[in-house]
Amino acid sequence: MLFWSQQPLGKQSATLLVSPGMIGACARQYGVVFALLGTLMCPRAWAQNTPENEETVHVTGDSLQYEQQGQTLTATGNAVVHKGETTLTGDSIKMNRQTNQLSAEGHVNLKDPKGEVKGDSLQLELENETGEINNGTITLPQEQYFLMGKTLHKSVGQTYHIENGAFTSCICDSFSKADWSIGGQTIDMTRQGWAVVHDGTLRVWDKPVLYIPYLSASTNTQRKSGLLFPYYAFSSARGAVWQQPIYWNINKSYDATVTTDVETSARIGAIGEFRYAPSEQMQGLIGGSYFNEQIRGPATTSTPVDRWSISGIHRQKLADDLQFYSDLFFVSDDLFLREITHRALPAFSVWDVPDYEVRTRRFTDSHVGFLQNWQHAQLRGEAAYYQDLIQPQASAFQILPHLQYQQRQYVWHDRLEAGIAIDGANFYRGQGYAGQRLDVAPSLALPFQLGHYAFGSVKVIGHETMYHLTSQDVGQPPLPGSDQLHGDRTRETVQVQADLATRLTRVFDVHWGRLLQLQHAVEPHISYFYAPFVGQQDLPLFDSLDRLNQRNLLVYGFDNTISGKFGTAGNTQTEVRELARFSVLHAYDIGRPLDASGRHISDVDLYARLTPLPYTTFTYESTYDVERGEAESSRIGLYLSDPRPLPAPAPLLKFLQRQTNLGLSYRTVSGDLLKEVDARLILRVNEQITTAFIARYDLNARSFIGDRYYLRYISPQKCWYIDLAAIDKVNPHEFEFRFTFTLVGLSTPPHENF
Repeated sequence: MLFWSQQPLGKQSATLLVSPGMIGACARQYGVVFALLGTLMCPRAWAQNTPENEETVHVTGDSLQYEQQGQTLTATGNAVVHKGETTLTGDSIKMNRQTNQLSAEGHVNLKDPKGEVKGDSLQLELENETGEINNGTITLPQEQYFLMGKTLHKSVGQTYHIENGAFTSCICDSFSKADWSIGGQTIDMTRQGWAVVHDGTLRVWDKPVLYIPYLSASTNTQRKSGLLFPYYAFSSARGAVWQQPIYWNINKSYDATVTTDVETSARIGAIGEFRYAPSEQMQGLIGGSYFNEQIRGPATTSTPVDRWSISGIHRQKLADDLQFYSDLFFVSDDLFLREITHRALPAFSVWDVPDYEVRTRRFTDSHVGFLQNWQHAQLRGEAAYYQDLIQPQASAFQILPHLQYQQRQYVWHDRLEAGIAIDGANFYRGQGYAGQRLDVAPSLALPFQLGHYAFGSVKVIGHETMYHLTSQDVGQPPLPGSDQLHGDRTRETVQVQADLATRLTRVFDVHWGRLLQLQHAVEPHISYFYAPFVGQQDLPLFDSLDRLNQRNLLVYGFDNTISGKFGTAGNTQTEVRELARFSVLHAYDIGRPLDASGRHISDVDLYARLTPLPYTTFTYESTYDVERGEAESSRIGLYLSDPRPLPAPAPLLKFLQRQTNLGLSYRTVSGDLLKEVDARLILRVNEQITTAFIARYDLNARSFIGDRYYLRYISPQKCWYIDLAAIDKVNPHEFEFRFTFTLVGLSTPPHENF
């Protein structure tokens, strides 16, 4: 339906009533660029004559002509076609219902929230969804991609052909100002999201620097197979380092990364990761690495020439309450983790811990098992393998199987909690004692509340532990207090635990700015532990369950907290935040001395935390020797963070955002055994520059025991960045300089430096 109206100053306009269903159907048929045109005009929409649910398309221009016979509407002079958030402008715009064609000439601009198209002219065939833009540019801000070409032609289906075109991810006014762009004599855009460049050139600041005969690059944020940007480093121990990752997008549920590794003074090898998530019930990662160290020349260590690692994690939900899991970690030799950077170890668990903790691990451990849950019970079955990196492997305990069952049930009108825990395991190893252990521990707990003044509980746990040894050789490590074992033994004991606590609070109305109220709470508490003496010297020592030491112990203390309620006048939304905490904990053993001097009292544990602002925290921890009048150990910490929200990042740079924060702590142990300062600073200088400093400093030795310096620079156009890192390690000593350079939009690194 077409309506004419007269506008001020002689400008004419027409209104088309179009069904939103027709517009939506057409818009879904077109690609990212031509979908904008589809929202303006659809052949079926012209035949729509039902006024219900109609949407309006406005056509304006200095003059409008409608040819009834050809069913053509032509707007000339400042022509504008507007519908919703989509606007098409040009010197002249012609829409033909009979041929289903739309054309625009002169200063063509098509704008939509998804992007913008500019060109000298535009032609679109709506029936077969083909079209052409001459001397055009396409801006896709949500994808951070920008394209231009002398001719941009859309073929049937979501395929495009660009003559003398270029693309970039740089946010700038024009291609001539882009930090980098890749152009080609032809660029073909496939429906899978690929840009295939033929006879291309990489241009830096509009200067050609590299001829590219063929290039295939992704044009969206979906995963694509291909080369990732390499990682470079120079190490005092490993020489020049080059790692080239290759990414393989197998399908939407599986992908893999293979990285070649060259270290000119140490090794040549490869690192692999295979990731999978075929369903919501199953996901995981399998990783491995292999290195050949013949490049070292004459052997300088006892390590093997061929070295490897295997790691992985798997989670699978077999039923609503049944889960299967596995965590694997194996290395070829005892010095692998010390000498090979953990960048070569693709297990999730490795990336979650600092580098020095990986290099000083006592064991690698692998676990495979299942977990079954019921309403009041749980069953876990597991096999565990430990690889000893210090002592002989034959002395390390392996556990297969290990079954644990726990059940709790409330009885006597929910006043009593009855429970049972059963732990059965088979411990075996190549040298030394080994065998089976079964521990049955029934328990009974009585929680209580004494009016409004106090609350607590009493719990009794019994232990019946049975042993059957398949080997009685003492082996390593030696048993404390005994050098003799018996094949079959049992141990019966009981543990009693009682807790009593109360909470005293008072609220103060202060109304200091946003602080409306303060709450002061004092929570004194006392616990009693009892365990009788049981002879255990001739029992094997598999883990801590085999030594339940005699206890007649009182543990008492209090927690002191101050909390604030924040809000503004007239606003019902409030925030409650803890402002300060001070805790004291002390113990007294009635039955036996706690140290060689015969004292029955323990040191006093002190803990304090002050958080006057959401972004400021002070902490203090100490173990204080009352008799000697000095602190056995102390730690003081300061933690600050920038409260300002980060600005909205460019679409492809979200994973690079870092907030300014500072962590500083000082640790000491009496007798000058330890005096150490730990520091961590991430400083966001501006949108382009972020620096980081992570270090541990030994005040006794007056030297760093591991320090790291990082610098990240993001270009003002948000289309490339550089990461620099200088890392100094100890045990063994190694200095490493790292360098990564990435063109945003072409690739992302597999791991970030900080």
